[in-house]
Amino acid sequence: MIDELPAEVPDPGLTRLLLVVTGSAYAWSTPYWLESLRLSCPELEVRVVLTRSAERFVTRQAVGARVDGAVSADAWPEDEATARHVEWAEWAEAIVVHPATVHFMARLALGLADSPALLAAQCTRAPVAVAPALPPGALDSAAVRKHWAELATRPNVVLVPPVQGRSMTTGRADAWVPPPLAEVLRLVAERRAELTPVLPEPTEAATEFGTGLLRTSVHSLPTGARRWRREPGPLAPAPFQPAGDEVYGPLRKVGDLDGARLAPGRADGPARFYDVRGEVSAAHLLLHRGPATELKKPLHDLGRLLRAVHDLELPAGLRTRPARALVRLGDWLAGRATSPRAACVQGQVRRVLGEARWSQVLDTYSRTVADPEVTFAHGAAGLGSLAVDPGSGGVDLLVGEDVCAAPWYLDLGWVIGELVELQWQVGGDKDGWQPLTDALFEGYGRDLGAEWNGIAALRILLHVHDIAAYLDGFDQGFDHYCDFLRFLIDL
Repeated sequence: MIDELPAEVPDPGLTRLLLVVTGSAYAWSTPYWLESLRLSCPELEVRVVLTRSAERFVTRQAVGARVDGAVSADAWPEDEATARHVEWAEWAEAIVVHPATVHFMARLALGLADSPALLAAQCTRAPVAVAPALPPGALDSAAVRKHWAELATRPNVVLVPPVQGRSMTTGRADAWVPPPLAEVLRLVAERRAELTPVLPEPTEAATEFGTGLLRTSVHSLPTGARRWRREPGPLAPAPFQPAGDEVYGPLRKVGDLDGARLAPGRADGPARFYDVRGEVSAAHLLLHRGPATELKKPLHDLGRLLRAVHDLELPAGLRTRPARALVRLGDWLAGRATSPRAACVQGQVRRVLGEARWSQVLDTYSRTVADPEVTFAHGAAGLGSLAVDPGSGGVDLLVGEDVCAAPWYLDLGWVIGELVELQWQVGGDKDGWQPLTDALFEGYGRDLGAEWNGIAALRILLHVHDIAAYLDGFDQGFDHYCDFLRFLIDL
């Protein structure tokens, strides 16, 4: 139980706080906490939103006197030109709902947005702290358990555990009330640090990078080798493929091909780690150096390694395993994207390409997934999976997390798609890029034929989806991708 409220609130590290007060009897304490904030944190600007039911327990005058009048009703005034929910969501460095009724929790968890405060809380990327005030019996109710579980999955929501308190109705200590505001703000500060981590500068010993789909770190080993560790990102739609001996055994039998090696991953919980010679990928080198002549051999070796994988006997357990990347792409093309932003981008791309080109894309995709001639495939072959050691000239192809049964041209087309996209992004003379493509085909022993652009377009479309769905904060738009895809499909 809370016997005494503290008189001081530690600095929460904020400059702008939006405090939402809902209709719990515990709202009576709001003026006290605002006075504590004003005395302890004079630089903190606080705006208060009172729901209609909150005004049964605390007056707007009592609150406004402590925040210089910065108090609003949780309603949309007809005579107000600005959208206050947008203003609040952009202004606040944190939103604290203190106290939060069961009703407010439920509406937030269900995705409702029928008031400015709710809509701001649904739209902001800032931490949203929910400090419940629960009547007797509510803590163990099915509704609270359900809504608590849903809110717990949201990265920016801070669920503040209530403490046992006296019910004003029963007079017993069978209610649950918010803890002191100082504790709430401490939890908010912790979540802000998680959402905007201060990462150390990359060093030779450890480099980390990734998106919501895939996280990668590279570490130095005492032997001089490098250990790459990859794990699904927090938004990944599916885990890595199982790392059983049926699949990984054949991969490990592919030996050294004159300095080119497969690097089958080893399980580390949901992650995989790979011991290789290089600390950078071929994609990194191409982005930073362009189509340098010394990259011809790595591309040639990549072709040889992909051919070695495709020549393996297809394990029985792999025959019905589709490529994770194709499943992700197919859902997006069919309008089943789970990411709202990715769904919007799909609509944009389809409108710009036009229905004739879109039909071409769907036809290429359908023929690829329905092709009965499948091989043991890498499943996500790419330049980011090819670790290059410039010193020795050796390359290691990270493999295993996406192995599947797929047509031979999927892996090869994925790499060509990346080369075409990089050429478009990095620029440079076409004569500098063509030898890299030729080296890949020469190493593989076969090219893609006249329909290479269709498979390359699929790879670039998947990249568009992944940027929209998993790269938080990307704000460059996709107009340039649409124009490039239109050009590529028409080749």
